[in-house]
Amino acid sequence: MNEKALSPERARRIYDRIGRLYDLAESFGDRAKETVLRGLAPTPGMRLIDVGAGTGRDLLRLQRAVAPGGTVFAVDLSMVMLRLARARSGAPACLADARRLPFAREVFDGLCCTYVLDLLPRGDIPLALGAFRRVLKPGGRLALASMTEGVTILSRALIGGWKAVYRLSPALCAGCRPLLLAPMVRSAGFEILRREVVVQFGFPSEVVIAARVD
Repeated sequence: MNEKALSPERARRIYDRIGRLYDLAESFGDRAKETVLRGLAPTPGMRLIDVGAGTGRDLLRLQRAVAPGGTVFAVDLSMVMLRLARARSGAPACLADARRLPFAREVFDGLCCTYVLDLLPRGDIPLALGAFRRVLKPGGRLALASMTEGVTILSRALIGGWKAVYRLSPALCAGCRPLLLAPMVRSAGFEILRREVVVQFGFPSEVVIAARVD
């Protein structure tokens, strides 16, 4: 596939513009996100980070799961998304790039990141995974979801059409294209605990649950 991925600045402008409409698009990944949140296994007192928090739909669930005594931080490249996430959840929010998280080493028990890595240029995905590993405690859990290759007739057809549009203009696809996450996660120093493809409305998502290993 043509890898003319969007620049971070252009991606930010697109998601600033999408704003509240992003909730509609998220319905295609609801089942995958549910799998991600279960795989993160949040419990009271945990310190978590949601990278690419979007409009904050998942933050409320995570906040309830880590209460009392826990904290969930929201990170996004789009200020519009962060404002929506903060208004919806009241969670502490940070404007930041997934590849350069502004947090100290080994401070989080878990990190979730959904439909962000499939926006990044392929060469930058290891940078983001390295940043995720850096901020996670040893044994900390990583929960990811991204668009992936189709596994059913319908999902293969959908992804084939998606790739054709992406070749014309990544912006028409909001910058997203299918990835195979698991090999990259292993290469970044994580042990994969679970991997599955979830198909919803013909849209295939790869879910990877992993743990940081040293």
